[in-house]
Amino acid sequence: MNNDKIKETYQKAFFDLLEERVSDKEPAYDWIVKLYSEIKMKLLKILSKNSKIAMEIDNTMDVQLFEQMIRNNAFDGNDFYSLINFVFDMCLKLQSPQRDEDTNNKRNEVLDAMKNGGTYAQIMVKFIKNANICIDFIYEDIINLSKEFKLAENLDKEKN
Repeated sequence: MNNDKIKETYQKAFFDLLEERVSDKEPAYDWIVKLYSEIKMKLLKILSKNSKIAMEIDNTMDVQLFEQMIRNNAFDGNDFYSLINFVFDMCLKLQSPQRDEDTNNKRNEVLDAMKNGGTYAQIMVKFIKNANICIDFIYEDIINLSKEFKLAENLDKEKN
């Protein structure tokens, strides 16, 4: 079994379990909050602490408010719609423009699940999964750009 197949199998099992736990009578709120917090942290890690976008993410993605809202069933469709759009809009701002179509497709998968009557668990899991995929695109692009800079730097040194 190759690494991609192992990763795919692991991710499927992870998200199947997450959906099951979010569907429980007593949903796995701690797990959802932890994954939401990780999305926020992954976005912030890319940015300078005092940048305008970092402050916007920090203020908008209030983890304590999110937790209170989901635990008290105060998180309605409009709140979730706004959150989904905010996270994917941040990805669009931070990523390479060549990723825009992929990110918009991932956003639309989540919004389509909402429009088509998906359960809370299905929508939440799809949101967490797709947001992480898009943020991983950003990290992948940063790594690739860094490699290109190092290569260019090494070529420059060889010329001199």
